Amino acid sequence: MNLELRHLRYVVTVADALNFTRAAQQLHMSQPALSARIKSIERHLGVALFRRTTRSVEPTEAGAEFADRAREILRLLDEAERECRNSVNGTVLRVGYYGAAARESTTAVIERFRAGHPRVEVELVRYGWEDPTAGLRANEVRLAFVRPPFDTKGLRLLTLGVEPRIAGLPANHPLATRATVDVTELLSDPIVYRITPDRAWADFWYGAEARVHAPPPRRIEVRNLDDELQAVAAGRAITLTTATAATYFPRPGVTYVALTGLPPSSMALAWRADETDPLCHAFIDAARAYVAAG
Repeated sequence: MNLELRHLRYVVTVADALNFTRAAQQLHMSQPALSARIKSIERHLGVALFRRTTRSVEPTEAGAEFADRAREILRLLDEAERECRNSVNGTVLRVGYYGAAARESTTAVIERFRAGHPRVEVELVRYGWEDPTAGLRANEVRLAFVRPPFDTKGLRLLTLGVEPRIAGLPANHPLATRATVDVTELLSDPIVYRITPDRAWADFWYGAEARVHAPPPRRIEVRNLDDELQAVAAGRAITLTTATAATYFPRPGVTYVALTGLPPSSMALAWRADETDPLCHAFIDAARAYVAAG
């Protein structure tokens, strides 16, 4: 076989995810197919790239070195493609955003950047729960507005702001008329669980930190915001969400109530740790200026 760019992406994605199932989800392929591709690459190279157990996977010394080289090749190719497109179409900076992270801070940072770079087009690309890194992990964007926590290996984050988490309750829920509820009052309620490759992100919106000593409730698995709100409106479950959801995502049958007992949610700008593009760093500087201005 001849190594192709897709083979490099397979190795890099597994090395970053440290899990074949999560890596396969990010690559939009089945886990057995990805495992077979990695074994084929290892046979071609004549060396094991990963140590596998029933519980984990980690790069061997050779695998870590190969992944580093592959990551650099993919980065250089991405830069070459971008520079080629820019030479024809003008400079474009692709910025991803997770839908619920697009708030006033997003607009403010972009406006600050454009003030200093009026000829640069900022192309915003929306992502959902399938990728909490909003395209960064897949190398589809250069920067991203996100809502941690999630796996930040190889990434850098700048916090832009925080806001409380609140509860979304069915309108006929016994606590829906309250101004505030404590998370401990909701631990036995069925709750939506967001299907995503990133466990830390899903657990945060499940309120896992408050459930350490509580029996697990029934989980209603959902894949997007519409499914989440529909489950709540139908009385099947409650949800935990951000304070601004009450403004941006009203839904008949859903009552939003202030919540105590959980740390807040943060909004952040994220970028790859090895990012060297001057325009990206100018964008990061604009975000830092926004934070400094309060």
